[in-house]
Amino acid sequence: MKKRFKLCAVLLVASTLALSACTKEEEVPLVIVDSEDDVMSFNLIPVTYDDVVQNGKIDCTYVQTNSQEVSFDQTGKYVDKVYVKEGEKVKKGTLLCELSSDSLQKSIDELTYKIKRNELLLGYSETNEQLAIQDRWVARVGSMYDTDEKAKEDVAEIQKSYARERELINDSLEFDRQELSKKQKELRASRLYAKMDGKVYKLKQNLEGSTSKAGTVIMTIVDDTNCLFSSTAMEYKDLFKEGTAVDMKIIYSNAAGDYLVMPYNMNEWDDQMLFSIYDGPDNSEIEMGVMGTISVEIAKKENVLSVPKDTVHLAGDKAFVYTLSDENVREIRYIEVGLMGDERVEVLSGLTEGEKVLKK
Repeated sequence: MKKRFKLCAVLLVASTLALSACTKEEEVPLVIVDSEDDVMSFNLIPVTYDDVVQNGKIDCTYVQTNSQEVSFDQTGKYVDKVYVKEGEKVKKGTLLCELSSDSLQKSIDELTYKIKRNELLLGYSETNEQLAIQDRWVARVGSMYDTDEKAKEDVAEIQKSYARERELINDSLEFDRQELSKKQKELRASRLYAKMDGKVYKLKQNLEGSTSKAGTVIMTIVDDTNCLFSSTAMEYKDLFKEGTAVDMKIIYSNAAGDYLVMPYNMNEWDDQMLFSIYDGPDNSEIEMGVMGTISVEIAKKENVLSVPKDTVHLAGDKAFVYTLSDENVREIRYIEVGLMGDERVEVLSGLTEGEKVLKK
């Protein structure tokens, strides 16, 4: 609603008698009337129930895709097999090459067998102990020259003997399990896998049949898809969802425009967030280093009492709006605000639905 009115001189409405009648806790409302004489045009905006949304802005940069440098962590081992070629495309999890592991696999098989055997012996030991104890008590019942005291001594000795036997088996199991874990770790280290989709690049010549050297890069896996947008604002990580596109804007460069980008490999977001372009201007050519701004919803309140953000004014830690009295006098109304959205502000108290606030 548009309205025009004459502004009057500044007027403070106060009464000495009224003030003296108030307690210290009561506040006397202050009515302010503009002091200018010209005619002012303004809008009256109703207080309504609406959604309040707060979005965050995240800077991102168009960067080269990730790469994986492949190397062994063992020295002096024979490189038995190389399963890929220069320029070959591979998928995440592809076995690239491995060191000779025949003797290692043999040790793993032997330890696995020994562990299973001792686990069985451990169970047999408990069963055999119970049988031996039963046999001793049966012998006691069948002999008139035997005594309970002697039988109890023999049972204690039987229990002690089998306890020692199980202790030795458990010691052997613990040692073998540690050795098996060590050998399995060595076996895993002897096999190198692709950690990402990409293309084999800079494969070392004559790698198969050579001797390994720890830390020496023998090939690189390079992501051969389009470059990605990268951001290190990891505090916003939990606001994104796999498979859900978000808005991104490029302001400068030949690729300026509005885009949709998709979170890329979220399970690998450790020190940076990556986004691939999902939709955007046709035939756009984005150069390396181009900056973009991603918008993501930080907070949202649905169907709450609210006013447009540009009608709310801040004075220190207080918020207020301008309202219009019945006499066309502009008044300050202090309000309590909740969520400060991008376009609207939640009103917790100080206004009711249907009231109108001023917007220049």
